[in-house]
Amino acid sequence: MPDAPSKTTRQPRYAWLRESLLKDINSGKYPVGSLLPPENELSRRYDVSRHTVREAFRKLADNGLISRRAGIGTIVCEPLERAPHIAALGSLPDLFEHTNTTRLEVLGHAEVVADAKLAASLDCEPDSHWLELRALRHAIEQDMPIAFARIYLRPEFGSIRERLRGRHMSIYSMLEQHHGQVIHVVKQEIAATLMPMEAARLLDVKSRSPALHLQRMYLDRKGRLLAVSSNLYPAERFRLRTSWTRGARRKPL
Repeated sequence: MPDAPSKTTRQPRYAWLRESLLKDINSGKYPVGSLLPPENELSRRYDVSRHTVREAFRKLADNGLISRRAGIGTIVCEPLERAPHIAALGSLPDLFEHTNTTRLEVLGHAEVVADAKLAASLDCEPDSHWLELRALRHAIEQDMPIAFARIYLRPEFGSIRERLRGRHMSIYSMLEQHHGQVIHVVKQEIAATLMPMEAARLLDVKSRSPALHLQRMYLDRKGRLLAVSSNLYPAERFRLRTSWTRGARRKPL
């Protein structure tokens, strides 16, 4: 049995149990068509409450990995192919509108100090302090995650973490409405990469499979970095669509 999550990781026990069961499913311990052990047995085996087992089951069911059938039990299912999440961006208003179509499921958080590597990655000041959130990003009304995200917030905006529940407003909206910070510039970087092990496990994809790294940096009018959203999307779950329109030519004087 895998070690229970430590207090420092702040990972919910249901998320830890979901990962443990998912690992057993992927390894073939519970093949497609087989039954998972009943709730009371898993509760004793993993030393968790039955509520935790039910929540882990719910997450697996939301992802189409199991099916709970009365009188039979919990059956392991063949994962369903799903259409990718499409972001159609052509302007800053389009971007702000798009951020309202996803939500975050926070898995844990930590206070970090930007060393040279992190400062270069975020394009922030070395030795600056940040609140780092580890999260899964979901499309609204969908339970299957589309990305693994690391969100970096200035410590003074840390209360945003408590508002990232359910169908919440976007972080940029919270910065404006709750902290009076107007986003003036958004910098976006996109790069092809390979999915790291932690993100692959949480997204139920193969480690080092093709992925898209999309990072957005939110700055105020003075150029101060307020927040960073760093997202890893499996190649098959995200599509970025951008269009530009040529403006009308100025008439000669």
